[in-house]
Amino acid sequence: MKGVKFSLSLYAVLGAMMAGHSGLRAQELRPWTEYRTVLWMGEKGQKNLENPKLPERLRELGMNTGMVSPGGKTDFYEANGFGFYIENTVNEGLCLKFRSNVTNWGKFINEWMESRDPGALVRAQPLEDEDWLRRMSERVTKTAKGHAAAQPLMHDLRDELSTTISANPFDYDFSETSLKAFREWLKTQYADLAALNRQWQTSFSTWEEVKPFTTDQMKQRIASGKPGPEEPKDWAAVRAVKLNPATARQERTRWNLAPWVDHRTYMDVALARALETFRQAARAADPATPVGVEGTQMPHAFGGYDLWRLAQVLDWVEPYDICNSREILGSFMPGKTILATVFEKETLAAQRRLWHLLLEGDKGCIVWWSEDVIDWSQPDLPLTEKGRALAPVMKSLTTPLAQLFLRAERERDPIAIHYSQASVQAAWMLETLADGKTWVKRFSSYEADHNNHAVMRNAWLKVFQDHGFSPVFVSSEEIEKGALEKRGIRMLALPGSRAMSDAEVAAVTAFAKRPENMLCGHGLAGFFDQHGTVRDQVPEVLAGFAESGEVGMIAISENGASLRIRDSFSSYAGERLKAKGDSYMLKVAEELRKILVVKAPVSVPVEERVRVHRYRAGSQARLVAFERNIEYKMREELAQAGGNEALEKETEFTATLAEPGHVVNLRTGEQMGLTQSFTVKLDPWQPALFAILPEAAEGDVVEKLLKAF
Repeated sequence: MKGVKFSLSLYAVLGAMMAGHSGLRAQELRPWTEYRTVLWMGEKGQKNLENPKLPERLRELGMNTGMVSPGGKTDFYEANGFGFYIENTVNEGLCLKFRSNVTNWGKFINEWMESRDPGALVRAQPLEDEDWLRRMSERVTKTAKGHAAAQPLMHDLRDELSTTISANPFDYDFSETSLKAFREWLKTQYADLAALNRQWQTSFSTWEEVKPFTTDQMKQRIASGKPGPEEPKDWAAVRAVKLNPATARQERTRWNLAPWVDHRTYMDVALARALETFRQAARAADPATPVGVEGTQMPHAFGGYDLWRLAQVLDWVEPYDICNSREILGSFMPGKTILATVFEKETLAAQRRLWHLLLEGDKGCIVWWSEDVIDWSQPDLPLTEKGRALAPVMKSLTTPLAQLFLRAERERDPIAIHYSQASVQAAWMLETLADGKTWVKRFSSYEADHNNHAVMRNAWLKVFQDHGFSPVFVSSEEIEKGALEKRGIRMLALPGSRAMSDAEVAAVTAFAKRPENMLCGHGLAGFFDQHGTVRDQVPEVLAGFAESGEVGMIAISENGASLRIRDSFSSYAGERLKAKGDSYMLKVAEELRKILVVKAPVSVPVEERVRVHRYRAGSQARLVAFERNIEYKMREELAQAGGNEALEKETEFTATLAEPGHVVNLRTGEQMGLTQSFTVKLDPWQPALFAILPEAAEGDVVEKLLKAF
């Protein structure tokens, strides 16, 4: 490793790029006009590109796009009218599952749990290393330039990238290369060393001495209340300590998380900065082709998964939809391309999820993988059982009906859910105190179901959706820059927004004081600042949201409307999936409806747990889609969690429009006349699709609406 002798100049250049969210304009990209069904090609598939039966088989499967590795041959795709994309351009350093000094993560962690060796905290490839950035940029440039003339669909920098493995917790990176860059970044966050020492409650004499706390050291500070850094002496004491809001301000050192939070934030910055470097290299060589990544993880304190930062440096993304990742990225990447991985083996399951994602705005899907859907052992390459099951779904996604919803403009409501990476970090530290020494075993697969902060966030998303709304996520940076007022937000949810900057607190306080607005949420809003340091005082409007206890505040408005409940609102996410519709939390949801300051343009009964999607199709026509609002719990291991059985039944309900219109059932062609309410028979495995027109239409309504684009 050559170190970071370049770091100041590189940091300045990349900082300028990040500040403007890249000088590359989205309109420079090649238009993406159709839904892309992409087949991820394994070794057997790539060896059979000369088989004359392959084009026929791909069309039978419903594929219109394939995959090549960097420098691979694209003649087959071009000659047969298929598109293609470039997979895994960066082959070192972004994904530690490959070309890393840790080949068995489970074994590595088990051994480290006993040794707690600080030498192991050095990442195999520092994200700031000059030589690596140069070599990978050259590789990206060569790949992009070599394929540019053939107009690839997209460049994929890396699949399943992470600063660790997935979102598994580990204190990467304590390499000297990374620490030097971290110190330079800190100088952009603090006026001087004295300011950093005050924030961290440390006593460094020089910048060269500055070193962040490890997770172990942070937990020791919390347990002992002493500044540290020290290694834990008594893990039982760590497990026993709990945050008490009433006394935390008298124990500031104990609850000062800044020496750890700042490092976690920097690692998010480091990953986003590296991706921006590679994207710039690819776009310089091929300006028309979007650059992105596959297999992203849930929002997390580890792994580099600040979804807001990642969204600013990517042209497209294929996320693992874990803990609302797809919804969050959809809010942060409007107009950009989002795709899904197809892992299902059953027609109905694939149909339901892929149509759901198309309605959310997905522009394509990637089928995993060629070896599973085509039998390469036979000369005529027949489809496998999985291939035959997926084929009708793939074809349905490229029909005129699907194209109509792909092209239509989504409508969102003036309702926002706060996305706070600082709160994600603080929540993780507080939640994992109970784990004691084993915090490092809290792998992604476990975290997806057991992260309380994520459950809290999902509860708010689902309750708004069950009321017929399409809310958006809004980041800390957006709030600081005035997005609540600029975008006309009327309702804001703070789902465990423990850590907020002074600018955020001021913006949210001003929002809550406007009588037409409503503030919702729970969980110590603004108790910490963005560094994870306890705030001296929280504005009264935020202080009402309680973390726990017999009474919890979940909604308040300046005009006096409020709602308190006896339990944590987080339980709504689970209770709504039960068969019975008379649960306490569903009743709370109905009470919430009575005081909402925004009314849904299309109303549905809350107890039906129906997701409503709304669109503009031309200047006057509207589209509406209904689907069962199930929980999609995708896993990195490509398994779909259950728990939706109560919603996997056909249901019938009345949908009510804010204004009457001529309603047409787009699946059946039924003209339902001029009305303000209509009956919806909803299949749990596919959405019900309707057009709301200003006047009656005859003939093929889908075809006529498509002509409006």
